[in-house]
Amino acid sequence: MGTLCIQLRTGTMMNMDTNVAVKLAKAALDKGHKVMMFGYGEGVFLIKEGQDPKRFPNVGKEVEALAKEGLEVAVCETCCIARGFKRGEEISGTKIGSITNDFSRMASEADRLVTIAR
Repeated sequence: MGTLCIQLRTGTMMNMDTNVAVKLAKAALDKGHKVMMFGYGEGVFLIKEGQDPKRFPNVGKEVEALAKEGLEVAVCETCCIARGFKRGEEISGTKIGSITNDFSRMASEADRLVTIAR
C-alpha cells in the first residue's frame, strides 16, 4: 500500500476543511495505507486537547482514535507558540514538532501529498 501525507493549514472551527482531512485520513487508513498528517498555521488546533464544539464534529476525538489506528500526527511548534498553544495541551498520540524535521520527513516519505488550506 501507499503512503499519504496530509498537510492541514486551516482551523478546526473555521469551516469543514479539518473534518474533510480527518475523513480522508480515516478512509486511507481503512484501506491499509500509511497516513501522516501535519498541521500548520491554524491547522495546529487539530491536536488541541479539550475541544468541545457544539456545531462541528469533534475532530480532536476523531484524531485521537485515528492515532491509535496508526495515523501519525504532528503540528508546527512555531505556529503553536504564535497562537499560545503550549506543549502538554496536545491530544494523546500526537506531537508538537517542526516543519523542518517532521513535515520534511513526512513529505519525502509520502507517495502522495494533499494540502488542505484556504
